[in-house]
Amino acid sequence: MKAFCITLKGCEDRQETTLNTLKRIGLDCEVFYGVDARKDAHPLLEHLDRRQFEFNMGRPCIIGEAGCYASHYLLWQKCVELNEPIIIFEDDLSIEDELFLNTLKAVAENIENCGYIRTENTSSRGMFYDTKQYGSQRLVKYLKVPQCTTSYAINPKAAQAFIEASKTFQFPVDVFLRNTWLHKQAMFGVRQAGLRGGNKPSVIGNRKRQGDKDYLVATMKLLNKAKSMTLNLVMNGYHLIKMGREYGPKKFDN
Repeated sequence: MKAFCITLKGCEDRQETTLNTLKRIGLDCEVFYGVDARKDAHPLLEHLDRRQFEFNMGRPCIIGEAGCYASHYLLWQKCVELNEPIIIFEDDLSIEDELFLNTLKAVAENIENCGYIRTENTSSRGMFYDTKQYGSQRLVKYLKVPQCTTSYAINPKAAQAFIEASKTFQFPVDVFLRNTWLHKQAMFGVRQAGLRGGNKPSVIGNRKRQGDKDYLVATMKLLNKAKSMTLNLVMNGYHLIKMGREYGPKKFDN
């Protein structure tokens, strides 16, 4: 499975640290220069629907979020072009070597059927159910997809679905992914994966709303959040039927 690391030009220290970390476990990872929306006038940035983004998130989109979405979009296109699963990393992470190697084996076994497998750690407070056991690890199906896109594997079918659902950018990319009603894909993860995001400063920017509260925006955010929660719940029922017994809920001994 080909591996790609999303990074930006000028972030050589992040690139070097991430590539060396992955090389330590024998994983060759190709550097993929993403869209730096602070500097690049990339056509994908025109996909941003600023007003709908604000209605969904309760704040304006910061330009780094649009660049991040565009960067992942380009790798979804790459996955479709290659017509094979790929694994995507962002450029700030740490791993537990043996655990993450086992994660990669579980991913290789399931990615054709699962479409999307998150390969970073999941909080014990998360909403998911176990589907398969791999020693101390579990392949889980998310009922509520965790935020962050530090690392995940994807197959061409899921990548194409994400592309088709991204005609406009109305959310940060991780919020888009967790709203399964938008793209209809079941979302899986390995718990615990042995990978977590690093602690380097974000290059995306400050995501807090600035200025006075806009009550129209606040109201629309609440309505849209309620809509997403309802439709995501419906989609969980659909996936439970569609994925069948192999990827249905199971209980394993610890």
